[in-house]
Amino acid sequence: MTPHVNHHALLPGHQELSGSDLRLIEQFSRLVSTRLDILAQGPDRSRLLDLATRALNEARIALGTDLPSTQARLPVSKLKVSEVVEQGWVELSQASLYRAVDNKRFYCVTPKGRSIGKEFPAWQFIQPVPELIAPVLAIFTGQPSSEIHAFWVSSAEELNDLSPAEMLAGKSFETRAEIHSSQQALLDLPARERLRKVITAAQWQQRGMADIIG
Repeated sequence: MTPHVNHHALLPGHQELSGSDLRLIEQFSRLVSTRLDILAQGPDRSRLLDLATRALNEARIALGTDLPSTQARLPVSKLKVSEVVEQGWVELSQASLYRAVDNKRFYCVTPKGRSIGKEFPAWQFIQPVPELIAPVLAIFTGQPSSEIHAFWVSSAEELNDLSPAEMLAGKSFETRAEIHSSQQALLDLPARERLRKVITAAQWQQRGMADIIG
């Protein structure tokens, strides 16, 4: 039986958390998760990250702030811009989210069989991806969104058959049946090292495309 958590009893004076309080807690949690992922080093890295992630997730659940950006695996879904904003994936308006795409902070795709309308692959909103993705997206400036998305979600031999999205996030897609220990070792690398590997993969792909066109 799951114990009932009295959210009111968690705060001094039994005050209910406001929307501003919840956003502040989530922002702090994201900051801690990202910084820990970047700074944790050594043989105990995986254990430290696991303990910290579980502690943060338990705190979010207790406070009623278990938002989608805290997921342990990467979703494969695509979302309309209204869904991204309304479900709390980002703290941006719809207009600001589209500007973020123009600034290479996120990317969107046009659904198959349609000439209008945009969808956002949800994986890119999972921490620490928003902190890392911009320099990779900048490499693909001017490329069709379908090719950009294909790069992110396709297995890459140079990444031990992980996709660049998984490598950048340090998490596997929810549809992946299993992870080999050698793949997990790559996912456990420090964030900046994972980013460096993804940038290298993106640059190689761009050089390959240039050779084909040339």
